[in-house]
Amino acid sequence: MKNTLRKLPGIGFRILSFIPALNWISLLYIGLINSNILNVICAVAYAVITFTDTSLSPLIWILGIVHYAVAYRIVKKQIIGDTGKSTTQTRTTPIHNNTSVANDFSDVVVSKEQASKNGFSDIVVSGEQESKQSIPVRPSYASEGVKVSVSVHNPYTKFFTEMERNASREGKNAAFVPFMSYWPTYDSMNKAQQAWYFYWRSQIRQGNYVDTDLSYIFVLIYELLSGIGWQYPQEGYQKLMQLWVVYRKKFPSLDHYLTGWIFDFTQQYNLEYRLFDIDEYPRLTPSVMTDILIEQHAEDVPLKLHFSLIDAISDYSLVNSKFYKDGNQDLMHKAIPRVIALADASLRKNKQKGILDTYGPSSVKKQEYYAFTNAVCPQANKKIHVTVKNHSTYPRLRAYIKELVRYGENTLRESRGYKGRLRGVTIDEETAKLVENFLKKEYGQQATQENEPTKKPVTLDHGKIISLIDDSEVVRKALGVEETNTPENKELYTDIQEVTAIYTAISPKARSLLDRLNKSTWEYSAAQEDEPLIAEINRLAERYLGRALLVAEGSKIIAEDDYQDELEYIYQNQPATSSEGSGSKIFDSSKLTSEMKEFVAALLPAQQKALYVLITNENPQSDLETIAEEAHTMPQLLLDDINALAVQLMGDIIVDAADQKPQIFDEYIDLLKQSVV
Repeated sequence: MKNTLRKLPGIGFRILSFIPALNWISLLYIGLINSNILNVICAVAYAVITFTDTSLSPLIWILGIVHYAVAYRIVKKQIIGDTGKSTTQTRTTPIHNNTSVANDFSDVVVSKEQASKNGFSDIVVSGEQESKQSIPVRPSYASEGVKVSVSVHNPYTKFFTEMERNASREGKNAAFVPFMSYWPTYDSMNKAQQAWYFYWRSQIRQGNYVDTDLSYIFVLIYELLSGIGWQYPQEGYQKLMQLWVVYRKKFPSLDHYLTGWIFDFTQQYNLEYRLFDIDEYPRLTPSVMTDILIEQHAEDVPLKLHFSLIDAISDYSLVNSKFYKDGNQDLMHKAIPRVIALADASLRKNKQKGILDTYGPSSVKKQEYYAFTNAVCPQANKKIHVTVKNHSTYPRLRAYIKELVRYGENTLRESRGYKGRLRGVTIDEETAKLVENFLKKEYGQQATQENEPTKKPVTLDHGKIISLIDDSEVVRKALGVEETNTPENKELYTDIQEVTAIYTAISPKARSLLDRLNKSTWEYSAAQEDEPLIAEINRLAERYLGRALLVAEGSKIIAEDDYQDELEYIYQNQPATSSEGSGSKIFDSSKLTSEMKEFVAALLPAQQKALYVLITNENPQSDLETIAEEAHTMPQLLLDDINALAVQLMGDIIVDAADQKPQIFDEYIDLLKQSVV
């Protein structure tokens, strides 16, 4: 949905704004195209002074630069405000399992009175202002890092009015009708779909959670977020949580949205936000929400962080670990938080300061985020200001937690007789001994055997086994099923697709480094010139695996034990590779600005394909659905992730994803079109 009232100058006028004696032209232009008389008058005044009093020219030049920058920013905000588009960080909700840790804001000061139904409070955490902002070490993309979305308010005024009118409507018995819409409303449904929706909603209100399509669920969520269907906020919170619990296994994309929306809901109504309401944990990412939740535990002695919070502030992804995914989730959820508590207690004993005070930020800083991003409700995209320590993005804290949890996982692997170790782990000797002794005592093989119930002996009926084998062979032949070439011992190749994607996407030079590692049994004395290649491989590994593929141990570079089987298989079954590396067949990076070049290079293959379709196709919806299906995601999530990366690397969104026909914004489309191969 393009704005026709206000316009932004192109990149040429941005460049012109820095040229002495001529930069007033940029201000004049932006004033003329937006009918801003003040900017026009100031531009003329700058021009007159520049050419009549040369002694003041340097001052006028600097003033012109600043004035143009301010004018540009104001117009841009007006455009975003007029169309209802905003960018935001998507928050994800931490969930406790059996640990009864609830949201406790006793140490948070509310700086404004509690707002009304659609209002918020500014949150201020005591401390001194931080003088500089830290940059997160590990960006998060498809799983979940800083996310950016686009949403609209104004076109939905009719929907909000109809919500009130239909608030008490009871649905009669109706047949299910499929329904799919990007931003579903009543108007998106035909009569049969509306009949089913109100019947289904009536069943939900009676506690009967009938199967339905995802778009129907979103309409009900929008109603609950807008205050429809409940009398008290706590009731609304419980209904949102129940919807999430019931339908999230069938529709995993609910995690992407509801983790943030429910957190926003509790902040809006000053409710307690409990971290253990969902059994299976959606992933947390570095965000303002994560910072607020960590700050609640700042006074814990020892530090008691939930597993999902620990994963969010570590440069090593626990949930992407092979050990974690290989049936050890419960073990990790119990053991890793205790590792953090042990290390915190040790630090307090020796330094009188815990982990957060020793390795985290020393002062608070002002942060902001947008609430209810991508939701269709009246309060969507309200900007929230908070003052809180940026724990989740602080490099020293993230690095320390990374080494601590990796050492803990290695100890658990050893105690359980698990194949492979995490390489290159560094931790102080005292903490290492403390962690090792505790984990082996609590979670070692002996403890496991003692806790396991006695297994009953199993008697095998060999006659039945032979009969079943014969029956399955008959069925296989009848259906014409052929044997497929799959790796033997396929349990060793759990990440074969991800490692293959890395191998095929890296540049030929980086691939040659893997060739040398392969020939030297995955340990190689790396030279200084190999460092950029190692960084390239690990950058892709972070995106596909959530962790590094290559690690340093002393003077050697080593492939992580967990992925050596996959690498061996790839070298025995060579996949097709690109001659230039990732993205070379789609974009010519030589025609891009350095900022845009970095952005395009950081896109995943599916995201590059989606961007290409948006550039070259007038009606991209069908192609976007195909690309999203191949990547096992949804078109909207794919576009959200592209915008998230654009904000992280360029400070701005690039795709207008709120319109029914997504498109790239004007200020970027021409440059990208020129770069398309």
